[in-house]
Amino acid sequence: MEIINEANQLELQDYAFSKKGVRQNRILYLLLKNKSMSTAELCNELNCSSATIRNDLRELDRMKLIKRIFGGAATLDDTYGCIPMKEHLEYARSEKELIAEYVVTNIIKPGQSIILDMGSTCLALARQLSNIDFDLNIITNSLLNAEALSQNPHIYLSMPGGSYSIPSDTFDCAWTLEYYENIHPDYYLTSANGVSTSGVTLTMTTDMTRALIKQKISEKAKKVVLLCDHNKINKTCFYHMCDISQIDLVVTDDLCSPDERKAFLNLGVDVAFAEDTQFSVK
Repeated sequence: MEIINEANQLELQDYAFSKKGVRQNRILYLLLKNKSMSTAELCNELNCSSATIRNDLRELDRMKLIKRIFGGAATLDDTYGCIPMKEHLEYARSEKELIAEYVVTNIIKPGQSIILDMGSTCLALARQLSNIDFDLNIITNSLLNAEALSQNPHIYLSMPGGSYSIPSDTFDCAWTLEYYENIHPDYYLTSANGVSTSGVTLTMTTDMTRALIKQKISEKAKKVVLLCDHNKINKTCFYHMCDISQIDLVVTDDLCSPDERKAFLNLGVDVAFAEDTQFSVK
């Protein structure tokens, strides 16, 4: 099933790599980082005219990505993309480690090919994979993942390269997207900022090409496994990564409330709760 049709995907790519798209994405990053900024401050940061910035702010406000305030704008989004990944790992750390342990024990088998996504839950998994004693082929766009995985001689490690973002710990650019065109892994182990019956979604982060890259890999992988702690359930963010029907398995922690557990089971896909060896299926 196609995530978006080819025409729409090309249109989104054109916008993502355009001067306007890069500028508006930079505005969102600055607002995420600073919470609010004046029009004059944004003009100074981006070396643009006040008319250009005001037009950008109107468009972003219309898309409900920011809130226009007197003389400037403020963020509506969370700060996920601005927190260094090592710090983000500390949030819900025990849940992420439980998820990682479940994946190593129950999903990954010798000789498989895996694309391991960026993100704090995937970083927890990379650190556990650094201790395996069987061969694996792993591709990752995360420098922190690669740092952990490179210590294990059983892992054949590849990276796509591209432009590196320190806050999000990922390589994202047009060349990165092209790299995945001819890749067909056994598993895509990925994470997201929100999951609901509406789909798997991502917040606006430092480079909107990340959503395109995740979409592309989801199309290419034989199986897609979503790793997310219970805090992500029933949360919908800006970017649509894929439909929930394109996820083969959701792995979450066993620390969720009864309502959160019910919400996971209502997704309509297989759900594995870490510490629980049985799959719960809607």
